[in-house]
Amino acid sequence: MVNTEHQKLFAAADRDGSEPIEPDPVSILLVEDEGLIARDLEDTLTRLGYRVSGIASEGAEAIEMARVLHPQLVVMDVSLRGDVDGIEAACAIQEDAPVPVIFLTGHSDTETLQRAVLTGPLGYLIKPFQEDDLRCAIEVAIHKHRADIERRQREEHLRRSAENRSLSDELTQLRNRRGFFELGGQALTAARREQHVLGLFFMDLDGLKQINDTLGHMIGDDALRDTAEVLRNTFRGSDIVARLGGDEFVALAHLHSERDIETLCVRLREHLREFNESRQRPYQVDLSIGATLVDGPADLNLEEVIARADEAMYQEKRAASGRHS
Repeated sequence: MVNTEHQKLFAAADRDGSEPIEPDPVSILLVEDEGLIARDLEDTLTRLGYRVSGIASEGAEAIEMARVLHPQLVVMDVSLRGDVDGIEAACAIQEDAPVPVIFLTGHSDTETLQRAVLTGPLGYLIKPFQEDDLRCAIEVAIHKHRADIERRQREEHLRRSAENRSLSDELTQLRNRRGFFELGGQALTAARREQHVLGLFFMDLDGLKQINDTLGHMIGDDALRDTAEVLRNTFRGSDIVARLGGDEFVALAHLHSERDIETLCVRLREHLREFNESRQRPYQVDLSIGATLVDGPADLNLEEVIARADEAMYQEKRAASGRHS
């Protein structure tokens, strides 16, 4: 993830329509073991409008200061006193956070350059260099780092969007079968570990075939979307509600006690009644509902819990059929 410091890198916000606020100066950790050079660099960086948040003279010190100060950029001498040189220090710092690094070196040998390149620095200056060289290196590094952050954020957004689409039912925007079993399995494991009470509700949309046969499949799709709307209004956002396929829906709900199963069934039927009374539809949205408490042994899987709820639903259907015969 991108940390807060990086997100603030180029912050400039409007306040009540006024002029944009100037961003804070970029904070730089300076790592240089020659005291006189370090002071000159600090003066130069300050004059250029940057903020030197700290100065380290050894690699180990630089690693610790980076963890504490969270600089937005590191200017690092390659050759440092002690057991950790600048390249090793840069690697360690970047393991904690993707901080851009500009290397300073008095050497131009190929071996040193290759070692430095492997750390992925965003700048490399050979001493002595001009003030403009340093400023340009910093600005380029900042720009490249910002672009990299934005690219990774876009990729993460696209990844999450694709993942969400693969777990969602395109018609109803509820979870699909894959999404339900993936998320439901995780919820089942967590509930057993943390001793939470769950209830599983298995539901059929009554009369979908007749709606499709008499009114057409487009109207049947509307009925499925209406069902999803009622279910979303009945269950909480933390519950897992899905369309398994066809006219079958399922919900895995967090409960306080077994009595909540009956409470939710009553609430669902009340929401169905309110929906049918308030909407002008050429059909009624009615559901057959079966529910069961998830209280089986640890090896009871989600398929078996659904089967129990399915059986409860058919028992309700048989009882309803007997009452109407």
